[in-house]
This record gives sequence, C-alpha cells and structure tokens, in this order.
Amino acid sequence: MRLERDPLWNAVGTQDTMEEKLKSQLRLLSLPAEEYRAAAYMAGNLNDDGYLDIPLTEIRSMLNVSEAVLMAALESLQSLEPAGIAGRDLRECLLLQIARDPDSVPFAYEIVDNYLPELAHGNLERITSDLRISKEQATSASRYIRSLNPRPGLAMGAFKRQFIVPDAVVERHGDGFTVSLLSSNYPKLSISDEWRNWIKMRKPAEEGLQLNTCYKSAEWLVRSIEMRKLTLTRVVCAIMEEQQTFLSDGARGLRPMTLNTISGKLDMHESTVSRAVHGKYVLTPYGVFPLKYFFAAGLSTSDGGGVSSRTVQAKIKELIDSEDKRYPYSDQKIADMLLAEGIRLSRRTVTKYREELRILSSSARRDRK
Repeated sequence: MRLERDPLWNAVGTQDTMEEKLKSQLRLLSLPAEEYRAAAYMAGNLNDDGYLDIPLTEIRSMLNVSEAVLMAALESLQSLEPAGIAGRDLRECLLLQIARDPDSVPFAYEIVDNYLPELAHGNLERITSDLRISKEQATSASRYIRSLNPRPGLAMGAFKRQFIVPDAVVERHGDGFTVSLLSSNYPKLSISDEWRNWIKMRKPAEEGLQLNTCYKSAEWLVRSIEMRKLTLTRVVCAIMEEQQTFLSDGARGLRPMTLNTISGKLDMHESTVSRAVHGKYVLTPYGVFPLKYFFAAGLSTSDGGGVSSRTVQAKIKELIDSEDKRYPYSDQKIADMLLAEGIRLSRRTVTKYREELRILSSSARRDRK
C-alpha cells in the first residue's frame, strides 16, 4: 500500500524573529525574574540593525526597576550572539565585538573607544601620535575595525515569505504592450433588474424614498469601482509608455520619472495618481514590481542627459555581483567605474545606494579563504 505524503509537510515554517532568538538565549542564562523581564523587554525594542536606541532612563521608568537591575539586564543581553547586539551606538557595538574576539588586533579597542571620528575621516596621524604607535599598527587596527559588523541585527532578522497578487499585468508584444487588470482583485457588483424594477413600482412613500436612496448608493458604489479600475488602467498604461525601455532592458532601462510626469500626461492631479499607485503591484516580463518602483529621481550624466536612480542601483548591483570576491570593489572604486560610464556619483551616494540594496561593505564581502 502506498502512503500519500501530506502536502502540509512541504509548508515552510515561520522563522523566529530577532526578539524570539534573543529570548531563547536569555532563557539559558537562568537570570533572576526581574532581570530577565528587563532584558526581554530590551530585546523586543532593538531596531533592525540590532541597536538599543531607547534611553535607559525611559526603560527604567517604564519597567520600574532599579538601575542595578537594568544594567545587569543590559550586560546579559549584550553577552548574547551575535557579538555587538544591543549596542547603544556604533562605538559600543564595535567595542562589544572587539572585547569578545580573542584574535582582536592590538590598539583596536583604544582606537574605537577614543578615536572613532578620526578613524572615519582617515586621520591616522593623530591616532599614531596620541597612542604612540607606528603607522603600520594603526593601519592594521583600522583594517581590522572595518571588518567588524556595524549591523549585527541584520543577520538575525526573520525574512518572511510574502505572496503578492499583482493588480495589473503588462505583456510585451513586439514594439508595443498591453495592460490588463486581474478581475479577481475586484468585487463583481451589479444591481439586479428584478430589484431595479421592484423599486420603480413602489409608491413615493417614506419606504419607497429610503429604497431609492439605497439604490442610488448602490449605483454610486458600482460606478466608483469601475472608475477606480479605469483610473488604474490609465495610470499603468501611462507609466509603461514612459518606461518602454524597461520592457526591453529591465531595470537598466528605467528613466527618471515623477508623479508630475504622469499627472501631466493624463491631466490628473498628482494626489489622484499617488492614490492610484499606492499599494498596487504590476506583473511585468521581469517580475512583479510595486508601481512606486517606476518613480525615481533623475541623476545627470556627463553628456547632459539623465539616468534614473533605480538604473544606477541596478548598475551598482551588477558591478558587485561580477566582482572578484577576493578583491571586492570599494565604494570609491564603484564611483570611479560609474564615472567612466558618464554617471557622476560621490562615494557617499554609492554607499547610500549600496545600503538601500542591503549589500554589505567591501570588507564584509571579502572572501578570506
């Protein structure tokens, strides 16, 4: 006899959140009840990067615990994995990692503790002078510090699988395209002819007047849904007309576009366009995208043209995906490579875009095998 496998066995279980993972570690410490309560509360109030950005005075007032209990709870929380979790700022986060690393580089702790701004600006001269160390020692410590994780919480976040049903479908046909709405996303409403005729037969009594009011409300609702569908169709068509190069080249083909671009094209108010695209998704030949994805500011190029910030982000991702992981590109190197293509960006802007793409720094991407 053959046993059928239950399809539910294939279902993916939910992942623990950062809070749940930290609490499971806290339980193993066998802390006093009051200390555990404070530590668990702080674990539930870390930001996505793993930092505790709520003042301790506020937590103490909220939980009504002594300062000694609160500091003991914080110390217990900061002793958990990964190292650096629950730091109150970047400095404390890095110090926690250095203190727990048996292979930490000499003078790294002192530099982070007292000279983090100088290190960020590459001012090694003051560091070597104040600590009376050689430039090689300062460089070695700087390289080690940059290899630490400034966002330990990202590795603990629960990434829940999301299922998105697009509101519209865009299909490419030769040099053109078609837009269609998914009817399953909209209720099918209509007023039956039987009820319509029945209302007409009623006398203009109070009961008849109320029924007539309800009938008009129903008509208004049906018309509103149809108008909403029509508006969305027009907006999606206008977006794709502006972004036709996206349909052929993907994200690299995106052009700078704002709400004003579409509102002017359709003779609609910007707020109407904004409401139409809010929370809406479209299925394209390159996958499902939120409609807001196609709106991006423009960056000037050396030839006097413009390029979408989305396109620049796509280029940055392509460069990083193709790099030699033994020698990953620094943000400055990426800025130089983009400049060679006519796109002028500062190193800080490259860093901003890289972080928005949730890509680690070059030191964290380096393959040390």
